[in-house]
Amino acid sequence: MTRDLVARLTGIGLALAALAGPAAGAAPAGMPTTASTPVEATPERLASAETDRIGQREFDARQRLSATHPNELWRLYGTDAAGHGQWRDASRFFRRAARYADKYSQHRLSLMYWHGLGVPHDRALAYAWADLAAERGYPQFVLLREKIWQELDESERQRALQVGVAIFDEYADEVAKPRMEREVARARSRITGSPAGLSTGNLRVFASRGGSDLFDPGDAIDLRPMYAEWRLDTRRYWAVEDAVWQSGSSVEVGILEQIMSGQRP
Repeated sequence: MTRDLVARLTGIGLALAALAGPAAGAAPAGMPTTASTPVEATPERLASAETDRIGQREFDARQRLSATHPNELWRLYGTDAAGHGQWRDASRFFRRAARYADKYSQHRLSLMYWHGLGVPHDRALAYAWADLAAERGYPQFVLLREKIWQELDESERQRALQVGVAIFDEYADEVAKPRMEREVARARSRITGSPAGLSTGNLRVFASRGGSDLFDPGDAIDLRPMYAEWRLDTRRYWAVEDAVWQSGSSVEVGILEQIMSGQRP
């Protein structure tokens, strides 16, 4: 692997983490994991993810890098609220992210309705959100949707199909993706013509973390990944997201490079 490729992959690492929600290879919240020591399966634990608790510096960095993508920003707020046990706030933030076609946030809402955390306990609504999260066929979310369906009785299944219509009308990809694409286009238009928008290959774009020394490199966030062309091209952005979630674990470097360079995988 060339030094240039290493630098590029290092630079997009945080952006990919923001895009996909949990760390690459981590199971989505509520999905089975292997553990050497059994833990008590409380509703809070079952609806949580390991990535809900992140340090303040990483939170600040992701918040800056998500400024151009409302799905990432609201998801970040949702996971942070969940990590602090603020489930009502988490449900509100995940719902905002869900409006921008964020499948991970839709998945989290499903778990919250199933366990009654921050929202009323409602198994039918839990299925409706799980069905929406599985819309693109991501294996982890399809598995959870099918597990929930098996747990429902016949009346709950009928109601799940009924309430799902309104949820799909507002949050399905058909309407949510264009909503997201308009926001990204608006962000791109704000960047175009600015020094940051002209070139990000060699340009060093930083933002202060708020420390006492504005020019201290150790107190700065590298914002170049935020301006990466693939993030501001929604076709490629969705392709990367699909590659991350369809893989179930990791993304092959060659496939990722093709997507980011605009080639068809």
